[in-house]
Amino acid sequence: MLVPALVIFGGWAVCRQAGLTPQMPNGTAAIIGPIVFIAAIALAVALPLLYRVRFVRKVEGSMNVGSAPFLAFQLNLITIALAAPFAAAIGYIAGVTNFHFAGAFLASLYAVYYYFPSQKRIAQEMRLFRVTADT
Repeated sequence: MLVPALVIFGGWAVCRQAGLTPQMPNGTAAIIGPIVFIAAIALAVALPLLYRVRFVRKVEGSMNVGSAPFLAFQLNLITIALAAPFAAAIGYIAGVTNFHFAGAFLASLYAVYYYFPSQKRIAQEMRLFRVTADT
């Protein structure tokens, strides 16, 4: 899921070094910077948290959760969180200020690190939601 974002970053860096990047109109980066910054933080932190709360409320009171709804929840959660690197890539392409790009990039790193589906994290989540394979 991250390969396209990495290709965008790498491709744009090569183009920037070769002088092949077009100039953005004056003031564009000043407008896009805060938008990219807020979007990356929303995608990396706020939206996954809200989606998790929604899932918790949906399965609240259940003695166990089936593996299919849990898997769908995990895939959607990862998809939401891993959209943050694309927001950072847009900021990189637009040439936003270092503050806005660094914030978007750090939010992206947080999303990639925190929502990476490691066996330990998935096992802990499965225990937390009491996931069963037969329902």
